[in-house]
Amino acid sequence: MRLGLYIIAFYVAFLTVTAQERIAVLPFRNMDGLISLTPLCTKLADTVAAELVKADPQEKFIHVVPSDSVNEVLASLNLDPQNPQYDSDMWKAVAQLKINRVVSGLFNVQGDKLLVNAYIYEVATKLPDPTNQAKNLFKPKEQIMEVIPKIMKKILPAFVK
Repeated sequence: MRLGLYIIAFYVAFLTVTAQERIAVLPFRNMDGLISLTPLCTKLADTVAAELVKADPQEKFIHVVPSDSVNEVLASLNLDPQNPQYDSDMWKAVAQLKINRVVSGLFNVQGDKLLVNAYIYEVATKLPDPTNQAKNLFKPKEQIMEVIPKIMKKILPAFVK
């Protein structure tokens, strides 16, 4: 009887772990290349990653790969989000991270505001999720972090059931 309970407990734990998706949040791309905006690349990515972790703290549905692990892999491959080849080369990093989906985004200056877009990419197809993406979010530079709740509202339904 006790052995049967252990087997059931192990099976439930196994299903929970295997149902989990591994996600990496990559640095956002600074499409204008303005060096003064470069810190926003990691700040936006780190904040989105932290919000994903908060949304599923017990990792019932998702495991967010820590940003230091993501940055270590990007650095080991000498990948720079500002490099034109980044879009094709980032898939090498994704393969090393052994993840199911990628969250990434970009921003550029439009007049006196920043335009931010965020996407979820399916690793198997290397295509963005057509439904769960945050597009055309405009904010002044000093209020740029106010886009995070809007990004989360759009992408979170893809991860947390």
